[in-house]
Amino acid sequence: MKHNVNEALNDLLVPLDSLAPLEYNPRVGNVPAIMASYEEFGQVKPIVVRPNDDGTSTVVAGNHQVEAVKRLGWTHIAAVPISADDKRAVAFALADNRTVELGYTDPVQASDMIIEIVDEYSDLMESLKWDDFEIAYYEEQSKKGKSDNGDEVGFITPALTEVVGAAAEMLAGMVREGEDGERQIVADDSMDHGDVAVQGSTALVPGAAPRAVVQYTIVFDDPDQQKRWYDFVRWLRNNPGYDGATTGQKILSFIDSHSEP
Repeated sequence: MKHNVNEALNDLLVPLDSLAPLEYNPRVGNVPAIMASYEEFGQVKPIVVRPNDDGTSTVVAGNHQVEAVKRLGWTHIAAVPISADDKRAVAFALADNRTVELGYTDPVQASDMIIEIVDEYSDLMESLKWDDFEIAYYEEQSKKGKSDNGDEVGFITPALTEVVGAAAEMLAGMVREGEDGERQIVADDSMDHGDVAVQGSTALVPGAAPRAVVQYTIVFDDPDQQKRWYDFVRWLRNNPGYDGATTGQKILSFIDSHSEP
């Protein structure tokens, strides 16, 4: 018997070869991330199964956990049985998935937790797809300040420095206004657009600090926008079609491949 299940769950152990996956399971899980968690902490909460008449059990909640422990070479996993017909089992599976999807991570509340453990558990964070972009975002949220009434706030709006002199004239000449009235700064073809995206105005103005980097903070209108952005970053980071060792480099590679020359 091989497993890494918390001893408090030993009475719930079942052999993996007695389990059958839920047919047409709509959930797409990240098995490598589950494997990383199980390698670090073991299994500390059981999956949910429905016993069948032939002695097997159908996995109602935890199909990707089963796949993860199979890859880890386990022979057993802890499972809680429930009594349900086919429709009720499907309803439970959908409810289990949906309750996770409807939740989201509050960045201010999570920031202190992320920063506290990221150095000690860097490999785990990497496996869980907490990339450098997301961690930098949480670090920004961890900067505490005080509002006018004395309450703590989780984000401090950065102070903006006005561009003056020759630099202001140069930037003004790059402003373009679209048909919808939106104004944009457009660098001409003589400039490295990758440098402009990373360094902002410092790449446009002669004599500016060449190592200066602009940090962008994205403000989302709702949790769904935030989730979609992070899903995109995770997809981009794991996509071999875009070059770069860092998230920033991959974003620039994506921009270059989707921009007109």
